Amino acid sequence: MHTSLDDLALLLGEVALFRDLPGNAMMDIARSTEVISLPKCRIVYAAGEHPRALYHVMSGHLKVSVSSPDGDEKVIEILSPRDVFGVAELFDDAPCVSAVETVTPVVLMAIGREGVLRAIEHDPGLSRRMLGAMARRQTSIEREIAAECFQSGTAKVVATLLRLAGPDVARGESVVLELAIPKHVLAARLGFTPETLSRIFRELSDAGMIHVHGKQVTLTAAFVRCYGSVDAGLWAGWPAGRQPGRPAAQWFERGEGASRAGHAQRI
Repeated sequence: MHTSLDDLALLLGEVALFRDLPGNAMMDIARSTEVISLPKCRIVYAAGEHPRALYHVMSGHLKVSVSSPDGDEKVIEILSPRDVFGVAELFDDAPCVSAVETVTPVVLMAIGREGVLRAIEHDPGLSRRMLGAMARRQTSIEREIAAECFQSGTAKVVATLLRLAGPDVARGESVVLELAIPKHVLAARLGFTPETLSRIFRELSDAGMIHVHGKQVTLTAAFVRCYGSVDAGLWAGWPAGRQPGRPAAQWFERGEGASRAGHAQRI
Protein backbone atom coordinates (compact mmCIF):
# COMPACT_ATOMS: atom_id res chain seq x y z
CA MET A 1 0.00 0.00 0.00
CA HIS A 2 1.62 3.26 -1.15
CA THR A 3 1.58 6.09 1.38
CA SER A 4 3.42 9.40 1.04
CA LEU A 5 6.22 10.32 3.44
CA ASP A 6 4.16 13.19 4.85
CA ASP A 7 1.22 10.89 5.53
CA LEU A 8 3.53 8.29 7.10
CA ALA A 9 5.01 10.95 9.38
CA LEU A 10 1.49 11.94 10.47
CA LEU A 11 0.59 8.29 11.14
CA LEU A 12 3.79 7.77 13.14
CA GLY A 13 2.87 10.79 15.23
CA GLU A 14 -0.21 8.89 16.42
CA VAL A 15 1.94 6.04 17.79
CA ALA A 16 2.76 6.63 21.47
CA LEU A 17 6.36 5.44 21.05
CA PHE A 18 7.13 8.05 18.39
CA ARG A 19 4.79 10.88 19.35
CA ASP A 20 7.48 13.19 20.77
CA LEU A 21 10.08 12.73 18.04
CA PRO A 22 11.31 15.97 16.42
CA GLY A 23 10.09 16.60 12.89
CA ASN A 24 13.35 15.72 11.12
CA ALA A 25 13.56 12.42 13.03
CA MET A 26 9.94 11.65 12.19
CA MET A 27 10.59 12.15 8.48
CA ASP A 28 13.72 10.01 8.73
CA ILE A 29 11.89 7.11 10.33
CA ALA A 30 9.04 7.51 7.83
CA ARG A 31 11.48 6.55 5.08
CA SER A 32 11.81 3.12 6.70
CA THR A 33 8.07 2.71 7.19
CA GLU A 34 5.33 1.18 5.08
CA VAL A 35 1.63 0.47 5.54
CA ILE A 36 0.64 -3.08 4.70
CA SER A 37 -2.79 -4.66 4.38
CA LEU A 38 -3.16 -8.38 5.10
CA PRO A 39 -6.11 -10.80 4.91
CA LYS A 40 -6.98 -13.09 7.81
CA CYS A 41 -4.90 -16.23 8.39
CA ARG A 42 -1.74 -14.56 7.07
CA ILE A 43 1.56 -15.08 8.92
CA VAL A 44 3.38 -11.83 9.75
CA TYR A 45 6.39 -13.75 11.01
CA ALA A 46 6.84 -17.35 12.05
CA ALA A 47 8.70 -19.01 14.90
CA GLY A 48 12.36 -19.34 13.96
CA GLU A 49 12.40 -16.19 11.85
CA HIS A 50 14.25 -12.93 12.56
CA PRO A 51 11.81 -9.99 12.27
CA ARG A 52 13.44 -6.85 10.94
CA ALA A 53 10.63 -4.42 11.73
CA LEU A 54 8.49 -3.09 14.54
CA TYR A 55 4.74 -3.25 13.87
CA HIS A 56 1.86 -0.97 14.86
CA VAL A 57 -1.67 -2.35 14.48
CA MET A 58 -3.85 0.19 12.70
CA SER A 59 -6.92 -2.03 12.36
CA GLY A 60 -7.88 -5.67 12.87
CA HIS A 61 -6.67 -8.36 15.26
CA LEU A 62 -3.77 -10.79 15.33
CA LYS A 63 -2.72 -13.68 17.55
CA VAL A 64 0.69 -14.39 19.02
CA SER A 65 1.15 -18.13 19.52
CA VAL A 66 3.66 -20.86 20.25
CA SER A 67 3.44 -24.42 18.96
CA SER A 68 4.73 -27.78 20.09
CA PRO A 69 6.57 -30.21 17.78
CA ASP A 70 3.29 -32.15 17.62
CA GLY A 71 1.45 -29.12 16.29
CA ASP A 72 -0.41 -28.14 19.47
CA GLU A 73 -0.88 -24.38 19.62
CA LYS A 74 -1.04 -22.03 22.60
CA VAL A 75 -2.30 -18.49 21.95
CA ILE A 76 -0.40 -16.21 24.33
CA GLU A 77 -1.64 -12.82 23.19
CA ILE A 78 -4.29 -11.14 21.07
CA LEU A 79 -3.16 -7.92 19.39
CA SER A 80 -5.69 -5.16 18.79
CA PRO A 81 -5.71 -1.71 17.15
CA ARG A 82 -3.07 0.63 18.61
CA ASP A 83 -0.96 -2.27 19.89
CA VAL A 84 2.73 -2.41 18.98
CA PHE A 85 4.62 -5.69 18.61
CA GLY A 86 8.08 -6.83 17.63
CA VAL A 87 9.83 -4.40 20.00
CA ALA A 88 12.03 -6.89 21.82
CA GLU A 89 12.62 -8.92 18.66
CA LEU A 90 14.10 -5.84 17.03
CA PHE A 91 17.09 -5.92 19.39
CA ASP A 92 17.65 -9.66 19.66
CA ASP A 93 19.47 -11.70 17.03
CA ALA A 94 17.97 -14.93 18.34
CA PRO A 95 15.13 -16.43 16.27
CA CYS A 96 11.57 -15.81 17.45
CA VAL A 97 9.93 -18.40 19.66
CA SER A 98 6.40 -17.23 18.85
CA ALA A 99 4.55 -16.63 15.60
CA VAL A 100 2.21 -13.77 14.73
CA GLU A 101 -0.80 -14.43 12.50
CA THR A 102 -3.81 -12.35 11.51
CA VAL A 103 -7.20 -13.53 12.77
CA THR A 104 -9.12 -10.82 10.91
CA PRO A 105 -8.10 -8.63 7.97
CA VAL A 106 -5.56 -6.15 9.34
CA VAL A 107 -3.71 -3.00 8.38
CA LEU A 108 -0.25 -2.69 9.90
CA MET A 109 2.42 -0.03 9.91
CA ALA A 110 5.83 -1.70 9.64
CA ILE A 111 8.75 0.42 10.86
CA GLY A 112 12.10 -0.96 9.71
CA ARG A 113 14.85 -1.75 12.22
CA GLU A 114 17.35 0.71 10.77
CA GLY A 115 14.82 3.52 10.93
CA VAL A 116 14.09 2.76 14.59
CA LEU A 117 17.82 2.73 15.45
CA ARG A 118 18.31 6.08 13.71
CA ALA A 119 15.34 7.51 15.61
CA ILE A 120 16.91 6.41 18.92
CA GLU A 121 20.03 8.38 17.97
CA HIS A 122 17.86 11.48 17.47
CA ASP A 123 15.90 10.95 20.69
CA PRO A 124 17.38 8.77 23.47
CA GLY A 125 14.01 9.02 25.21
CA LEU A 126 12.65 6.67 22.55
CA SER A 127 14.79 3.85 23.94
CA ARG A 128 13.31 4.45 27.40
CA ARG A 129 9.78 4.30 25.99
CA MET A 130 10.61 1.07 24.19
CA LEU A 131 12.04 -0.42 27.38
CA GLY A 132 8.83 0.59 29.13
CA ALA A 133 6.77 -1.17 26.45
CA MET A 134 8.82 -4.35 26.90
CA ALA A 135 8.50 -4.14 30.70
CA ARG A 136 4.70 -3.82 30.46
CA ARG A 137 4.54 -6.82 28.16
CA GLN A 138 6.67 -8.84 30.57
CA THR A 139 4.37 -7.91 33.45
CA SER A 140 1.33 -8.89 31.39
CA ILE A 141 2.85 -12.26 30.56
CA GLU A 142 3.59 -12.91 34.26
CA ARG A 143 0.01 -11.93 35.14
CA GLU A 144 -1.31 -14.34 32.53
CA ILE A 145 0.85 -17.16 33.90
CA ALA A 146 -0.55 -16.51 37.38
CA ALA A 147 -4.11 -16.59 36.03
CA GLU A 148 -3.39 -19.81 34.14
CA CYS A 149 -2.15 -21.44 37.33
CA PHE A 150 -4.76 -20.22 39.82
CA GLN A 151 -8.00 -19.30 38.04
CA SER A 152 -10.87 -21.62 37.23
CA GLY A 153 -12.31 -21.54 33.72
CA THR A 154 -15.40 -19.61 34.79
CA ALA A 155 -13.29 -17.10 36.70
CA LYS A 156 -11.19 -16.46 33.57
CA VAL A 157 -14.32 -15.72 31.56
CA VAL A 158 -15.77 -13.48 34.29
CA ALA A 159 -12.45 -11.62 34.57
CA THR A 160 -12.41 -11.08 30.82
CA LEU A 161 -15.95 -9.71 30.83
CA LEU A 162 -15.23 -7.47 33.81
CA ARG A 163 -12.10 -6.03 32.19
CA LEU A 164 -14.02 -5.40 29.00
CA ALA A 165 -16.96 -3.73 30.72
CA GLY A 166 -14.61 -1.67 32.90
CA PRO A 167 -16.28 1.19 34.78
CA ASP A 168 -19.50 0.73 32.79
CA VAL A 169 -20.62 -2.03 35.18
CA ALA A 170 -20.90 0.64 37.87
CA ARG A 171 -23.75 2.22 35.89
CA GLY A 172 -26.00 -0.72 36.71
CA GLU A 173 -26.97 -1.14 33.06
CA SER A 174 -26.54 -4.02 30.66
CA VAL A 175 -23.41 -4.01 28.53
CA VAL A 176 -23.32 -5.45 25.03
CA LEU A 177 -20.04 -6.97 23.87
CA GLU A 178 -19.51 -7.67 20.19
CA LEU A 179 -17.00 -10.42 19.40
CA ALA A 180 -14.48 -9.18 16.86
CA ILE A 181 -12.36 -12.33 16.83
CA PRO A 182 -13.48 -15.92 16.20
CA LYS A 183 -14.71 -17.71 19.32
CA HIS A 184 -12.18 -20.51 18.84
CA VAL A 185 -9.36 -17.93 19.00
CA LEU A 186 -10.86 -16.41 22.14
CA ALA A 187 -11.07 -19.91 23.63
CA ALA A 188 -7.43 -20.62 22.74
CA ARG A 189 -6.39 -17.32 24.31
CA LEU A 190 -8.07 -18.35 27.57
CA GLY A 191 -6.54 -21.82 27.40
CA PHE A 192 -9.81 -23.59 26.57
CA THR A 193 -11.18 -25.76 23.84
CA PRO A 194 -14.06 -24.10 21.96
CA GLU A 195 -16.38 -26.64 23.60
CA THR A 196 -15.26 -25.54 27.08
CA LEU A 197 -15.85 -21.87 26.27
CA SER A 198 -19.31 -22.72 24.92
CA ARG A 199 -20.08 -24.68 28.08
CA ILE A 200 -19.04 -21.81 30.36
CA PHE A 201 -21.08 -19.35 28.30
CA ARG A 202 -24.04 -21.71 28.51
CA GLU A 203 -23.70 -22.07 32.29
CA LEU A 204 -23.54 -18.30 32.73
CA SER A 205 -26.48 -17.94 30.38
CA ASP A 206 -28.54 -20.56 32.24
CA ALA A 207 -27.81 -18.65 35.45
CA GLY A 208 -29.17 -15.46 33.86
CA MET A 209 -25.78 -13.73 33.92
CA ILE A 210 -25.26 -13.29 30.20
CA HIS A 211 -27.10 -13.67 26.90
CA VAL A 212 -25.18 -14.91 23.87
CA HIS A 213 -26.52 -14.28 20.37
CA GLY A 214 -24.05 -14.93 17.57
CA LYS A 215 -21.18 -12.53 18.06
CA GLN A 216 -22.95 -10.55 20.77
CA VAL A 217 -22.60 -11.23 24.48
CA THR A 218 -24.86 -9.19 26.76
CA LEU A 219 -23.96 -8.78 30.42
CA THR A 220 -27.27 -8.74 32.26
CA ALA A 221 -28.28 -6.69 35.27
CA ALA A 222 -27.83 -9.86 37.33
CA PHE A 223 -24.20 -10.09 36.17
CA VAL A 224 -23.65 -6.44 37.07
CA ARG A 225 -25.19 -6.93 40.54
CA CYS A 226 -23.20 -10.11 41.17
CA TYR A 227 -19.79 -9.06 39.87
CA GLY A 228 -19.93 -5.31 39.26
CA SER A 229 -18.72 -4.38 42.74
CA VAL A 230 -15.90 -6.94 42.71
CA ASP A 231 -12.40 -5.70 41.99
CA ALA A 232 -11.39 -7.32 38.70
CA GLY A 233 -8.03 -8.00 40.33
CA LEU A 234 -9.69 -10.55 42.62
CA TRP A 235 -10.89 -12.48 39.58
CA ALA A 236 -7.47 -12.23 38.00
CA GLY A 237 -5.82 -13.91 40.97
CA TRP A 238 -4.39 -10.76 42.57
CA PRO A 239 -4.59 -9.66 46.22
CA ALA A 240 -7.60 -7.59 47.26
CA GLY A 241 -7.23 -3.89 46.57
CA ARG A 242 -4.54 -4.33 43.95
CA GLN A 243 -5.64 -3.12 40.56
CA PRO A 244 -4.25 -5.05 37.60
CA GLY A 245 -2.78 -3.00 34.79
CA ARG A 246 -3.74 -3.16 31.14
CA PRO A 247 -4.75 -6.72 30.30
CA ALA A 248 -2.21 -8.66 28.30
CA ALA A 249 -4.67 -8.99 25.47
CA GLN A 250 -6.90 -5.99 25.14
CA TRP A 251 -9.17 -7.54 22.55
CA PHE A 252 -11.73 -4.79 22.43
CA GLU A 253 -12.68 -1.31 21.34
CA ARG A 254 -15.67 0.80 22.27
CA GLY A 255 -18.29 0.46 19.59
CA GLU A 256 -19.88 3.40 17.79
CA GLY A 257 -23.42 4.42 18.58
CA ALA A 258 -23.73 2.80 22.00
CA SER A 259 -27.31 3.02 23.19
CA ARG A 260 -28.28 4.48 26.53
CA ALA A 261 -29.72 1.15 27.63
CA GLY A 262 -26.61 -0.86 26.76
CA HIS A 263 -23.09 0.25 25.87
CA ALA A 264 -21.95 -1.61 22.77
CA GLN A 265 -18.29 -2.62 22.92
CA ARG A 266 -16.10 -4.93 20.93
CA ILE A 267 -14.01 -7.83 22.07
